[in-house]
Amino acid sequence: MITNNQIDGDFMSDNQKNNALEMPKNTDLAFFAYGILKPGQLAYPNIKDYVSEKNQTKIKYSMLHRDGIPILLNNDRRYGETMGYILSFNNNKKAYEQICQTISNKLYEWGTIEIENKTVNVLFGKDPEKGSNEIENYIDSINFDGKNDPLFNEGIQVIKKNLKSTDFFMEEGFFELQMNYMLLWSAIDRYCKLRYNQESEHKNRIKLSEEKIFREALNKYAKNKRRAIYNTDTLERRTFTIKNPKFCINYYYTLRCNIVHRGKTSIGDIKMLAKATNELLDIFEYILDKTFKDYEE
Repeated sequence: MITNNQIDGDFMSDNQKNNALEMPKNTDLAFFAYGILKPGQLAYPNIKDYVSEKNQTKIKYSMLHRDGIPILLNNDRRYGETMGYILSFNNNKKAYEQICQTISNKLYEWGTIEIENKTVNVLFGKDPEKGSNEIENYIDSINFDGKNDPLFNEGIQVIKKNLKSTDFFMEEGFFELQMNYMLLWSAIDRYCKLRYNQESEHKNRIKLSEEKIFREALNKYAKNKRRAIYNTDTLERRTFTIKNPKFCINYYYTLRCNIVHRGKTSIGDIKMLAKATNELLDIFEYILDKTFKDYEE
């Protein structure tokens, strides 16, 4: 039996279900964070409540990147350095459970390193010679910062520029509007995957809809008044109400799915998509800004 989530493109393969890391051998050790789990980064809130102490430090190991995510090389390279934090936990078991749920075993594997005569757990890149590249920017190669992700920066700027300059009420312009909406969803999906790493994109989106910052952004930028839409494949009705953020995220995403499956042609559809694109752009920019500001401490 095919579920609605599967019809929306959320088939959950065995690989997706089993991509969580196993626990490290010794959970009594502190943890060296250098990537998305570092304070100030997207996934730090997943472990923030369990952090009792954090100390910034630098190690003589190098990073590469795979799909824009830093991976630490499992060898001491004296010409390379990586900035990060030694994190001590008030509940090691819970903290490591969260880390293992957040980080994919397709990218990382557990190891230990010595820092200041202290053994700590660390996530090394898995098979770093496969699909990895040098980090070209010198600062980023030492001190990863997810705020510099191209989709969160150049991608968003492209969308903003196009929304200001393009007449969408022509056939060619409407295709450009659809392209901008798809690019915006690419950025949102990347945020959700890095932040939540659930077993399906649908569950990632639902996690976003449950966030306080998403509710704040909805109340700030979205308007309740709009017509219902229908899923192209299932004809399931989608309504929009700010009081139910889950309905809202599903509404915005159904627009995205309808574009992929068939596109739209009427003037009413153009206005609806233009409104959704502008709203969702404002919402996502608010989320990005609050995320990287609020999670630093």
